[in-house]
Amino acid sequence: MRYLKDIQEPGMGTWYFEIDNNGTAYRQIVVYEDGSCITSNRKHDSYHFMLAEHPLDPEEPYYTEISQAAFEELWMEQLQAGLEDWHRTQRLFQVGAKVEGFIEAFFPQGTLINLLEPRAVGLTDTSVLKAGVPAKWLYPRYRVIAEVFSYDEVNQWVLLADAEIPGSQFNEGELGE
Repeated sequence: MRYLKDIQEPGMGTWYFEIDNNGTAYRQIVVYEDGSCITSNRKHDSYHFMLAEHPLDPEEPYYTEISQAAFEELWMEQLQAGLEDWHRTQRLFQVGAKVEGFIEAFFPQGTLINLLEPRAVGLTDTSVLKAGVPAKWLYPRYRVIAEVFSYDEVNQWVLLADAEIPGSQFNEGELGE
């Protein structure tokens, strides 16, 4: 993995990326001048799940390579800020429990699942999710039923196994939006 920093235009914050050898971003942090922050592991009210959608070219002049330690320090600060929510999520979604949620986004790590609790995000294997279902079901808001099998401490995600898509969507009323 490589770690990049990009100082945007004034007011746009400083952007940090963790990318693989192909330029695919796996984690992203945006730190604004006022100290506020957006991380790719959490849904943001305005920006949804913010992660670069296209491969990044680390040779572009606006990127500065930084150390993994520098990136991890920023990432850990954000994880610490959400630790209370993370512990609550782990209590609510214990290993072995059957859970229901809906598709939020597709990331390189897998499919992000909204677990119908504030700040509770699940992750399941996209290839398993695709198996035997029509492509039209692989979109946001489609219901997913799965089993909790572990936790991703780096992203504070609930890891899901045996995920199935029954073919229906959550509607606005069910989501409380």
